[in-house]
Amino acid sequence: MSELDSTWTHVADIPAQLDMGDLYTRLNSLGISHQLKLHGEWVQLWIEQPEQLPQVISLLEEARSTFSPAMSGPPALSFQQQLHKVPVVLILLLLSVTGAALVSHAFPLVHWLTFQDYLLVGESIRFEYAEIALGRGEYWRLVTPVFLHFGIFHLAFNGLWLWELGRRIETLAGSLHMLMIVLLMAIASNLGQYLWSGPALFGGMSGVVYGLLGYIWIRNRVYPSPILSLPGGLLGFMLIWLLAGMSGFMELLMGVNIANAAHAIGLISGMVLGGWAGAIATGGHRQ
Repeated sequence: MSELDSTWTHVADIPAQLDMGDLYTRLNSLGISHQLKLHGEWVQLWIEQPEQLPQVISLLEEARSTFSPAMSGPPALSFQQQLHKVPVVLILLLLSVTGAALVSHAFPLVHWLTFQDYLLVGESIRFEYAEIALGRGEYWRLVTPVFLHFGIFHLAFNGLWLWELGRRIETLAGSLHMLMIVLLMAIASNLGQYLWSGPALFGGMSGVVYGLLGYIWIRNRVYPSPILSLPGGLLGFMLIWLLAGMSGFMELLMGVNIANAAHAIGLISGMVLGGWAGAIATGGHRQ
């Protein structure tokens, strides 16, 4: 295709292997001037009239419903290729397994990774204010609670969602971007939980998982990308799970305390970061 001038607006990146003929036919029938530009494994969809962007996005969402399940996620790659593209996700999974092992088999070492340091006095825990540890320069505590997991279900639930959501973001935006947003989500969710609950032993990747969910939710609304398209109903399920936890129902059902503040703050921080990333992507592709 020819070079596009500054009046053209970038709509979305579509995996090159997808058959989007119906969408392009629909655009032509509606008189929507558009062009396609091949960019690596992606086809960029551009339109001439920016005021038509909401209509085109709506048509794109309709077209996505016809994709096969294999096409609704990251581009088809071998498992080994996927692993090479998501080193940050793999490191996070490994650290989560390590944190779960420490909780189960080396609990005396866990205090080095908690948001607040503590002492075991008999069968009770005596917490130190987090400000004291931070005053000693132990800034890793702002992040490391996300690696602590209390049981195999806790680890498996967070690990599966970290893989499902995180690999999409890292494949699309790169490892450095993924590392940055995970650190920000971890700090926000841990700090939010501490300020909400006060001294307590909490941990887990779920605040980050909700952050990744919020990121994908808003990022894909601001600047759609097929790789961020989630299976139907997933967003609603996760939000219902969050509300059930905040209502106290999940604690009664499962008999465990849930870090609801970490979940909520993680979701909000992810939404903010997703909006920021979407705005940058939109600006970067608008010529």
